[in-house]
Amino acid sequence: MTLFTSAAASPENQGDVRLNLSGAFDAAGATAWRPAIEGLAACKARRVVLDFTDVDTIDGSGVGAISFLFKRLIASGRKLVVTGVAGQPLAILTELGLARILGLDTPTARSAHSLKSWFGGLAIAGGH
Repeated sequence: MTLFTSAAASPENQGDVRLNLSGAFDAAGATAWRPAIEGLAACKARRVVLDFTDVDTIDGSGVGAISFLFKRLIASGRKLVVTGVAGQPLAILTELGLARILGLDTPTARSAHSLKSWFGGLAIAGGH
């Protein structure tokens, strides 16, 4: 687990906080990362960055942790930025419609959404 702050906090700019996740963001991984995720939800940083570069798999528990953090940050006027998402995690987030909500506008996310529309699929979140 690696937690970096990338800017000093001040009254005008509470700074950014970055969390580099690694391994499987599944039930066990989400449990291990829970204190860090809860800490990010409670911190005063304006922008929280989750780096998925070293995450190879995600399941419903990981998706739930992202949703937990996203909702809390948005409710307090802050922003969640998710970077480095590829492979199976990107496919899962795209399938659930979360890639678009999280701003992961990648060719994979766009093409998966187009295929779902073509075949009459239902996006679970944010779909047409």
